[in-house]
Amino acid sequence: MSFLQNQFVRRNNLMYYTKFIVGVILSFTTLSIFASSFQPPSVQRIKTSMSVDTSIDDISDRPGLTLGFIGCGTIASAIVTGLLTQNEIPISTVYVSRRSQSKSSALAQKYGDRVIICDDNQKIADSCGTLFVCVLPEKEEEIISGLTIGNDTTLVSLVSTSKLKDLIDRSGLPVEQVYKMICLPAVAKLEGTPLLVPPNTSDLHRLVSTLGGGTCINCKDESIMEAMMVTTCMMGPIYGLMKRNRDYLVDQGVPAGDASFVVGRQYHGMVKDALSDCENPDRFDDLIEEQTPGGLNEQALRNLDEEGFLDTYEKAMGAVLSRIQGKTDGSIPSQND
Repeated sequence: MSFLQNQFVRRNNLMYYTKFIVGVILSFTTLSIFASSFQPPSVQRIKTSMSVDTSIDDISDRPGLTLGFIGCGTIASAIVTGLLTQNEIPISTVYVSRRSQSKSSALAQKYGDRVIICDDNQKIADSCGTLFVCVLPEKEEEIISGLTIGNDTTLVSLVSTSKLKDLIDRSGLPVEQVYKMICLPAVAKLEGTPLLVPPNTSDLHRLVSTLGGGTCINCKDESIMEAMMVTTCMMGPIYGLMKRNRDYLVDQGVPAGDASFVVGRQYHGMVKDALSDCENPDRFDDLIEEQTPGGLNEQALRNLDEEGFLDTYEKAMGAVLSRIQGKTDGSIPSQND
């Protein structure tokens, strides 16, 4: 067979295979479009509209806990994400407030009919066994007092200034069914350590522990929780220091992306070292002692201490605690006060 004959045969074969492949692609596309038009109504509703204020027919038969969240800000969204990520305790359905719209919609988009968005807080309270209240402090009294909460419901407030006595009075629930919980957004990734008061060793503690990778601190009373909450409030200052570190590097000519990357990675390494053996009350003292005498780290710490940085930091913690306790507005008193 000549070269031209070979080329002719190859062209014919190529045309045949090309037509075959195009035909297969068109067939799959047609089937996909056809199948999508027959999706169950519940799937279509979740995908086409985040305005979901009705129960899915079959959720009552689904095994697992039914939870409710009034308020859907950063913390509520993180908790829902963590609880629907963990696989130790089955979660049937989570009812959430529409606000914030972006966060509730994102949860419904990610988890489908496991997340039901509601405009009515009473519906959330009526539909769940455990009710989490994640609203601004000034809204807590109005919202809880305006609800009718079933006697078999467990109430958990994540409002920073909540008081157990107030929660009990406003909800009308028995003492043993009212709790306060504090956590950081890292629980979305099952990291961090949630705080819970009063102490609980049953189902609620087990549920909350999944958010901390198996850890949850039972605080013996509110005063202990309030003191431990101060540490969670230092997240902002830590980020402020990291930003200042980044900005300083940029001022020295380091590209902004490189500066941000190295600051994040280096702080991660420092915290990871501190996390090791952190149950040891001497751990942080030991880490400071490890700094080379006369070295750069030892000098940087000494300079900050001499400038009053650590004392100011402690004053900031005291001011935060005073606000949590309801004694002040959280400002550091001036020297003239």
